[in-house]
Amino acid sequence: MPDNLRGSRMGTTSLESVRGAVLAETMTHTYECPLGHDVRVTFAADAVPPNAWACPNHGQTSILVVTPDTPVAPVLADGEAPPTRGRARKTGPPRVSKTPWEMLLERREIKDLDELLSERLDVLKARRTRQ
Repeated sequence: MPDNLRGSRMGTTSLESVRGAVLAETMTHTYECPLGHDVRVTFAADAVPPNAWACPNHGQTSILVVTPDTPVAPVLADGEAPPTRGRARKTGPPRVSKTPWEMLLERREIKDLDELLSERLDVLKARRTRQ
């Protein structure tokens, strides 16, 4: 192992410096809470802010204060699909995750599991009686 990594927490912190990094432009939008105060949320400058935002203090729905420089979503003609960015979604049946118990039952029968359980319990009982 190289000496310069000794004692560092691998995977928790980046060893890369931020010197010379260019941050994306941001824009802060204001939402009015129904209880009388403003909520400020920062988005990317080219992002279209949602019309409503949950107030972090009360959970009430706050409404966006529209200003002349607030980006707005383009109006789509009837039947026109919104533009997509990034990868297309996978089609097909939804992926169903299995529980660890279901995966275990694919590999072993219940009677085998009962035998294994009784063996492990015997080992534990023998360990307790020795002490």
